[in-house]
Amino acid sequence: MKFLVDECLSPTYLASLAARGYGDAIHPTYGGFSGSTDHQIIERALADDRLIITANARDYRRLLAAVALHPGAIVVEPLARVQTWQLVELALDFIELQINPMDYMVNRFVEVSVTAGVRPFVLPASNLGT
Repeated sequence: MKFLVDECLSPTYLASLAARGYGDAIHPTYGGFSGSTDHQIIERALADDRLIITANARDYRRLLAAVALHPGAIVVEPLARVQTWQLVELALDFIELQINPMDYMVNRFVEVSVTAGVRPFVLPASNLGT
């Protein structure tokens, strides 16, 4: 899986993803697209077939609901950097348990919070067969 870590999250997550075996991850700070809008981030993720990792649930839920086909997103509760990374790891643990993680994430939105745990759902909702 390839990832695009949103600018609202630490670029140090790139090294953490690489340590988990996901060396193909980018962040706007190091990718030359710092200051991009959420819409531009989604366009980049779609063009590169990358899952988005973000803490911006409201905006990404709305924007991805309008995209017929996307590689998926992990949305974490915004906490301190280490605790937020732990939530990303919970999401990755969940995704890695799926038979084919990349296929599973197509049009999926996996939200993770301390109180609710891991909550996957399909976006857009019209693709319930996905």
